[in-house]
Amino acid sequence: MTIVDVTPDRYAECLDVLRAGFATEVADFGITRENTPSNPAFWEDSAVAAVVGRGFDLFAVEQGGRIVGCAFIGPSKSRPDVWSLRHLAVDPTTRHAGYGAALVAEGARRARAAGAEVLAIGIVAENVRLSEWYRRLGFESIDKTAYPGLVFTVERMRLALTSI
Repeated sequence: MTIVDVTPDRYAECLDVLRAGFATEVADFGITRENTPSNPAFWEDSAVAAVVGRGFDLFAVEQGGRIVGCAFIGPSKSRPDVWSLRHLAVDPTTRHAGYGAALVAEGARRARAAGAEVLAIGIVAENVRLSEWYRRLGFESIDKTAYPGLVFTVERMRLALTSI
């Protein structure tokens, strides 16, 4: 397993992982292209570059030269001590091999190295299994919010980087 920075020539590989990884969530929680077009399961080819263009770094975990998981990391625009980990996805055929935990650890390392005190995430609150997984990695729940137009509740979680 190797962590790599993703260059534009490999965005399509990450997009495939994002689409496949998030497809399992959309199937389980009633998310559709119509009710949540911003979900990575429905991203167009230019979406990865757009997230990078908003100031997020894209990194991935490779196994045998193949990208099997990826995530975006970047600073909060309003709070310099908080960084966000976004759109973490692992190819469903390679799950339960530690790739997701490796991505979280790398995101925490990068945020901490940049001076952040907190790593923040937002997940589908109804995905109890995912919430419990993040808790095992040291995250705590901040709140759960139902936003107009979304068919799910957003759980915001945080990892105190000073404690790890």
